[in-house]
Amino acid sequence: MIEPIGNQYIVARPVYSANAFGEEHKKKQRHHKTFLDHLKVCCSCSTQKAKRIALSLFPIASWLPAYRIKEWLLSDIVSGISTGLVAVLQGLAFALLVTIPPSYGLYAAFFPVIIYFFLGTSKHISVGPFPVLSMMVGAVVVRLTPSESTAALELSNSSMSNDSSADEYKVMVAATVTILSGIIQLLMGVLQIGFVVIYLSESLISGFTTAAAVHVLVSQLKFMLQLNVPAHTDPFSIFKVLNSIFTQIEKTNIADLVTSLIILLIVFVVKEINQRYKAKLPVPIPIELIMTVIATGVSYGFDFKNRFEVAVVGEMKRGFQSPSAPDMQIFQETIGDSFGIAIVGFVVAFSVASVYSLKYDYPIDGNQSVLAALALGNLKGMLMQFTEIRRLWQKDKYDCLIWIMTFIFAIVLGLGLGLAASVAFQLLTIVFRTQFPKCSTLANVGRSNVYKNKKDYADMYEPEGVKIFRCPSPIYFANIHFFKQKLIDAVGFNPLRILRKRNKALKKIRKLQKKGLLQVTPKGIICTNDGFKDSDEELDNNQIEGLDQPINTTDLPFEIDWNADLPLNTMVPKISLHSLILDFSAVSFLDISSMRGLKTLLQEFIRINVDVYIVGSDDDFIEKLVQCEFFDDEVKDSIFFLTIHDAVLHILMKKDYSASKFNSSQEKQPKFDFTINTNGGLRNRECQVPVETKF
Repeated sequence: MIEPIGNQYIVARPVYSANAFGEEHKKKQRHHKTFLDHLKVCCSCSTQKAKRIALSLFPIASWLPAYRIKEWLLSDIVSGISTGLVAVLQGLAFALLVTIPPSYGLYAAFFPVIIYFFLGTSKHISVGPFPVLSMMVGAVVVRLTPSESTAALELSNSSMSNDSSADEYKVMVAATVTILSGIIQLLMGVLQIGFVVIYLSESLISGFTTAAAVHVLVSQLKFMLQLNVPAHTDPFSIFKVLNSIFTQIEKTNIADLVTSLIILLIVFVVKEINQRYKAKLPVPIPIELIMTVIATGVSYGFDFKNRFEVAVVGEMKRGFQSPSAPDMQIFQETIGDSFGIAIVGFVVAFSVASVYSLKYDYPIDGNQSVLAALALGNLKGMLMQFTEIRRLWQKDKYDCLIWIMTFIFAIVLGLGLGLAASVAFQLLTIVFRTQFPKCSTLANVGRSNVYKNKKDYADMYEPEGVKIFRCPSPIYFANIHFFKQKLIDAVGFNPLRILRKRNKALKKIRKLQKKGLLQVTPKGIICTNDGFKDSDEELDNNQIEGLDQPINTTDLPFEIDWNADLPLNTMVPKISLHSLILDFSAVSFLDISSMRGLKTLLQEFIRINVDVYIVGSDDDFIEKLVQCEFFDDEVKDSIFFLTIHDAVLHILMKKDYSASKFNSSQEKQPKFDFTINTNGGLRNRECQVPVETKF
């Protein structure tokens, strides 16, 4: 029965244990799907499923019919031109990182966006060459290119030498690695391995993309300074590159450096103007294109190549080159590198796409010379993510730590190993949070059915002899001992120690009773022979296992009050606790190890006459305990109750406490209960709410 009074309500219903509630409301026996059931559903075929699969493989079929031409087309054309220009220029720059002729960077900028147009799910990401991936491919090219030093390779790239055979082999290696990486990514998509992105948190993605930006920054320094630096992708590679740069710093081409700094400054300023006045500007200023045209004209007009030895791209061949088949021998030699490139490429693309998906609230599917300065100019957004550290520190220390460690791992170990270490560290923080949960002792607030941490409120009521303990996390092998210790701290004693003390005292009492030296009085049990002595050492060393067993006093002609004085000054700790309520509403699962530990703990409390109740557990949780044969003659399934208040009221009724003990001013008053009519309306009726079920 529910009685609304203004913004208050009074509920009158029976006190329910989990079993009683299931019996009264006719709980159904549900069939839980097995692996075979899921497999049958996965392998079944229907028109709707075929349509869903087709749309997932070709997302263009779902969004293109809903495209708003009048609203979006003009802005998309402007964005496409601007992004396309940047992609072309970056393609030229990043081809140098692969140590292949820059013209091939144009292919890498053109074809990916065409394919992603049909298969992609992100509205904002522009796929194409990425500097870190270019560095990884370039390292493979350098490793497999025979009989040429790294310096000669980079020189041939910069000057576009006529040694076409060397260039063709380098292109073959780069293309083979790229194709193999694409095949691996395609297989990952077919096998739906994209689900792994659920392990990439927002903090991890932010730290990872920032580290990637730092890698890009370092990779472009050698072009800004015009130094011959070998490619590295192994752990600590960034430090090896920096070491190589600083050891050659005196060879810096000042003209290249000054040109890069000037262009970098201009690009930063104009991009800031674009960002600040984006609402007033009809289109963003295409500063990348402008600076490329100006720098090209100045370089050509003043003959920078011959006068200052400035590296230039040179003449590029027109049209597309004839395609050629990949080399299977290179496949075998680069399978490991290709797998790492595929993983890093997938994570980088998803990381960038997820940033925009969070910003604009749409889902993505995880399964689908001047040039150096321009590349650095476009890193500002990712490098500015360093400001996330302060925000995360204020909001969540764990997320801040994930960001910092992800950045460190990706910088020190490289993006491949760094990503793996970052995910492992992130999962470790989850284990750490659940391993040391913030357990608390609850009490009643405002004499209602609300129970909160007793440290947080002033008007708290805790029934005498009742302790309510809450665990806010799953209980498993890593935190079961922590849970035990927190529970012992909350109740103020170790139940196993009490049990052993009582069993030892019981042995002594039995011995006295057999000798006829005990007398039962109104004040308790006394020993009639004060000179009787017993050996504590014998009790400690013999039959230790028996001390952990249930206390059995059926052979004695009297009951033992363990909170009263015992004969011969036998010392047994006195406890006032008679009922323990465990709030498991946040405990989603138990593993076998913790289940065994929990059962032992419950048995220890039950054996010292402390009733244990578990509340808030899900039905699946209880069913799992039944399957694992958790219950026996001591720990029964009747200990489960729906809510804390149900368990408290059950305890109060069981202990036969009078209502005046909780609220002496409470009297029986006529109440109104609103129930549902068959026509869906409400009717009220006068009823009496039992006083003994309310505080």
